[in-house]
Amino acid sequence: MAIVEAESHHADPPLQTSVLDLIDQQADQDPDGIVADFQGNSLTYSQLRDASIRVALALKERGFKPRDHIPLLTSMGPEMLVAVLGILRLGACYCPMDFNAWSSSRVLATLEAVQSKMVFSTVDTTISGYDMVHMADLLRPDALTATISEREVLAEIRKDMKVSDLIYIIFTSGTTGKPKGVMVSHGSAAHLVQQNFPGAMTVHPGTRVLLFFSVAFDGCAGVVFSTICHGGTLAMALPADVLDVAPTCSTLVPSPRFDGVREIYMGGEAPTAALIDTWATPTRKIYNSYGPTECTTAVSVAEMSPGGPIILGNIVSGVELVLLDDALENEVDEGEICIRGPCLAIGYLNNEKLTQEKFFMRNGIRHYRTGDLARRDKYGLHFVARVDRLVKNRGFLVNLETEVEPALRSFPGVNRAAAFMHQGALVAFISPADVDTDKLQSHLRERYDKFLVPDLLFAVQDFPLTSNGKVDTKGLKELVLASNASTITDIDNPNVSNSATLPVVAEAFAVVFDRPVSQITPTTSFVRLGGHSLRAVKLASFLRQHKLKVSVADIFLLDTVSAIDQALVPIQDDTAFKPTHGTGIPLTDHQAEILRETSESPTSNYLFHSLTRDITSDNVSGETLRKAWELLFTRHSVFRTAFDLHLSTQTVHNTFTLNWTDIRVSNQEEFTAASESERQRMWSRLRLHKGSPILEPQFWVIELPGEKIQLSWTMHHIYLDAFSFGTILAEMEVILRGDENQLPPAVSLAGLAQFLQQKKRENSEEIQKFWGDYSRPWPKLKPLNLPLERTPSVSWSTWESDSVVKKMALDEFSRGRGISSAMAIYTAWGLTLSKYSASDIVAMKASVSGRTIDYPSIDNIVGGVNGRCPLILQLDRNELISNALTSIQRNFHEVNNFQWTYPELRRAIGVEQYTSYWLESQVVILLDMPVEPGPWRVVEVQKPPAPLVLGVVQRGDGVNIRIEFNGKYSFQGKPEYRI
Repeated sequence: MAIVEAESHHADPPLQTSVLDLIDQQADQDPDGIVADFQGNSLTYSQLRDASIRVALALKERGFKPRDHIPLLTSMGPEMLVAVLGILRLGACYCPMDFNAWSSSRVLATLEAVQSKMVFSTVDTTISGYDMVHMADLLRPDALTATISEREVLAEIRKDMKVSDLIYIIFTSGTTGKPKGVMVSHGSAAHLVQQNFPGAMTVHPGTRVLLFFSVAFDGCAGVVFSTICHGGTLAMALPADVLDVAPTCSTLVPSPRFDGVREIYMGGEAPTAALIDTWATPTRKIYNSYGPTECTTAVSVAEMSPGGPIILGNIVSGVELVLLDDALENEVDEGEICIRGPCLAIGYLNNEKLTQEKFFMRNGIRHYRTGDLARRDKYGLHFVARVDRLVKNRGFLVNLETEVEPALRSFPGVNRAAAFMHQGALVAFISPADVDTDKLQSHLRERYDKFLVPDLLFAVQDFPLTSNGKVDTKGLKELVLASNASTITDIDNPNVSNSATLPVVAEAFAVVFDRPVSQITPTTSFVRLGGHSLRAVKLASFLRQHKLKVSVADIFLLDTVSAIDQALVPIQDDTAFKPTHGTGIPLTDHQAEILRETSESPTSNYLFHSLTRDITSDNVSGETLRKAWELLFTRHSVFRTAFDLHLSTQTVHNTFTLNWTDIRVSNQEEFTAASESERQRMWSRLRLHKGSPILEPQFWVIELPGEKIQLSWTMHHIYLDAFSFGTILAEMEVILRGDENQLPPAVSLAGLAQFLQQKKRENSEEIQKFWGDYSRPWPKLKPLNLPLERTPSVSWSTWESDSVVKKMALDEFSRGRGISSAMAIYTAWGLTLSKYSASDIVAMKASVSGRTIDYPSIDNIVGGVNGRCPLILQLDRNELISNALTSIQRNFHEVNNFQWTYPELRRAIGVEQYTSYWLESQVVILLDMPVEPGPWRVVEVQKPPAPLVLGVVQRGDGVNIRIEFNGKYSFQGKPEYRI
């Protein structure tokens, strides 16, 4: 037997070009070129080559040999690349296993199939019964550079490689529940990456290609080698960081931040016409790629155009796709896709029977039967159906027929099982009806990956059948709808009892987090789902609409669906205050505060917004924008309100005057000049004004016909805050589309003012006591000792940078500690202030939405509801950071309950002047504000509300940090901040 294998091996042609050869060519041509970026860290081509050589030699020392099947336990990151190339340099093949996504049982089943007692790992872990070889041990800082003789050993291994030598073994789901290993050769991989047919992924030095596939998925290999063999850069990301644009999410609208994306390759399921219409642009192409793992990632690619046919497209050179009948003999116009050519895998590891079934000879040529159906017409091949019923659940491809249903049938007593996706949830039916579904759920959780466990499970006596005797999936879905869909079965804790209001809380969670209600259980955590203050506001608002009351602070404190449900208070009378026309409506404390600040400093509390967009239709012009704002003034009474600081009142009028200027220009230079000139004119008008503040909003439009238009305004904060800016922007777009009749009724800010006056009167003693107690640490505060400029040249300076901390990492850090992301930032800023004041007691103003007040539909109010929430933090340097975070969150929610009366703190500490600078620092966090700019490019400018202002916003998948500070201060280099 050994002699036959040796003779067969030497009969193979030598491998002329390998993916390693192509990668090394790139390292020679541009050694400093970036091969991969991941979470702020970069790897160059020369670093990748040198590290992979060291890994290959170290693996050889550990006993691995050429043509070994090396199990690789890894996760996303540059280490994964180094490990893969190190294995290939040794002449071995890698068998990838995803450390983050795979269960231990799946890993053990794969190791059993590979039959290796040694495991190469880039993560720090152990597996009982196996010898672990860790990447960290192979790349120690004291490791020596490879000698010439050692490199020659690797060169000899390369010379001996054959076309049929394996490059990787990818393990996919098997019909027995055990993973099956697909063996792919170097020849097939090299053939794929050297394609240049129309539609092939063309990568050049400098091209950035997103990689978020699991290393255990063959798509990962395809993206990696197609990119780095041509000098591109892999933008590595975790799956959770990536927007899902699969056909099931085709209603998602791409935002302007994706304008730089030039090509999108779809695979796994056929793209829908809606997705193509939504995402295809003159500068962005959509491709439909097709190819099973057994055919080296992809065998065809087609460019998709709006309104055009969805086909499989251009075929990889040397590859053929034929449609065969059931007997696999005759070519037909509609049949099973069978593939032949250099792309075919060698077969299945240790499974010759399956190899013979799936790979067959026809007319002397080897074919692979895909199990996919297609039809052919004049446009090409159209995908019809996936025979093996692959679906996506929780981000993983799941085979219903070969994974989920066998798992269900593995439980004693289950005679029949059917599974399908319904409204984003994995639903399963079993028979007979007397099977204990709770025990079945426990059985599945203990033995299978989470993405194989159904979200909803029904036990029935008999299945509905179609006329040909097959399970009627449509009938089963009707049973789901007919059942009490709002009744929750808690998979993790089936003993939790349901109350009459629990389904309402579950529905509220589903709406706020945009998830199927079937995925919400009594133990679902608000914080761990990504809850923040604005989502808490929406949750409380939803419940109030159902006559149920819970405070925003309690939502964070209680956290779970069940706990929130138990704390609900029924509302008997929820009638809002009606706005009163005429005089006598009181100013809110916040309104009075910001008006006094503006009286002392004329440019304080004014917002300048500039919105620019390209003109792509007739519905956007100076005239249509003016009409839109006339309707907004009519809808929202705040724009028709006069404010009197001396009388502390506001008056709502029926009429209004819109201060509007239209400017038309003929070229870009005039456009830019007019934009800057108008902005400077408006600010000068405010600076030079004497007397009562100019409160009326001022609008101007600059239009370059046929090209672009810019809408700008200066508006006092009393009319608009960050939260209501998002509301106004959304409503303006609805009006421009002509759909203003779909807008909900507006909610009056004047009604809220009356409500707050009564609430303050009824709770005056409690309010004064709270702020009196809260102000006690104030005398211990120390001023910030910031470095000073010797000769200040500007009144204000700005430092801005994108943080190394990604938004997803910040969210995960926060969720893991049961806090919101804002609390992490407040804590980080508090520690920074502590350093510069040499004190454990620090203070800041947190800019909050103000929408946590218990008032009907407060999240729909337009106006200056936004309050400053003064935070006094008492830090303990010896305290665990987790304890500090929890303590600060508790402190924040306590003070946020009273933030609408925050001027009482200024009175309690004896600061008489109404200046915005009675606190030295302010924090503005806009990570989750409901602002969708859509086609507009938005610029916002306002005078900093404190001598030192920290602004934190989301930019793409990252976090942008902006520090504005008085020009007398000096920040040399990078200001220190900690997260």
